[in-house]
Amino acid sequence: MDIKLLEDFVCLARLENFTSASLERNITQSALSRRIKALELWVGAQLIYRDSKNFNLTLEGRVFITEAEAILRRLYNVREAVSTMKNKQDVEIVVAAQNSIAQTLFLKWAKRLEMQFENIYIRLLSEKLADCVDLFNQGKADYLFCYTHEALSLPLDENKLSSTTIGKEHLVPVSIPDQNGQPRYALPGSATQSIPYVAYAHDSLFGKAVDQLILGKTHTCFLQRRFENVYSHTLKSMAREGLGLAWLPESSILPDLEKGSLCRAGDKHWDIEFDVQLFYRNTAVSGTELAILETSLSMAVENS
Repeated sequence: MDIKLLEDFVCLARLENFTSASLERNITQSALSRRIKALELWVGAQLIYRDSKNFNLTLEGRVFITEAEAILRRLYNVREAVSTMKNKQDVEIVVAAQNSIAQTLFLKWAKRLEMQFENIYIRLLSEKLADCVDLFNQGKADYLFCYTHEALSLPLDENKLSSTTIGKEHLVPVSIPDQNGQPRYALPGSATQSIPYVAYAHDSLFGKAVDQLILGKTHTCFLQRRFENVYSHTLKSMAREGLGLAWLPESSILPDLEKGSLCRAGDKHWDIEFDVQLFYRNTAVSGTELAILETSLSMAVENS
């Protein structure tokens, strides 16, 4: 969402007049009206009464204006905090991130930080989930990027930590295509012809999630476990070699799906959704930490 829409709405609510607000925002009245409607569409509710002679916010508008003002204050504060950091000493942080996140969403986050900090140095520790969690719990990493699933817990002390959902990821079942462009190995398979399956280790987060799915009553399938590994990029290589079906992070296989080197092996009924979360400690109070948090929150809003 464009921050200007929030600024338009806050200005209009303060002046209580479209003409005055459009002059202050330096846009036409019709343009302001269109932008307010765009904001209402994004929020999913009417924010102002348009049938009344006097300007009035709806109940939803009165609730939203408070949050809109708070969001703008936070964004302005972090902009000021970041600007004062220019020409000062380098900012150094250590981030532990699962391998597949390190190759996708982490890169966007890192680029966003580079835009905010002139002299930032990020040391990335890209490992499997258990190792990333250990590094973070031991204080060897300032931030933890990992996937989370509502039905699966992580060994983290939530009383000492906070988190922000930066984005979403989906595990998608894929296979190499046959000569007709259809999946060579397609779900659900059959009792007489099981599907070769390259799988995550049972004790991994992805492994637990896939096991939970295929053992459920609504996802009966026939798989023959052939290979096992904890890393999605290894399973991707195996799947591309035709060794079997694999569930892989969608963001990491988009080029393969576009080129046709891999294709879906089942409809979205077989997808598994994860949150991509950034964990940080509740003791984060420095200007740098707050600026990084605000940057992460703005990215989360854009991806929501």
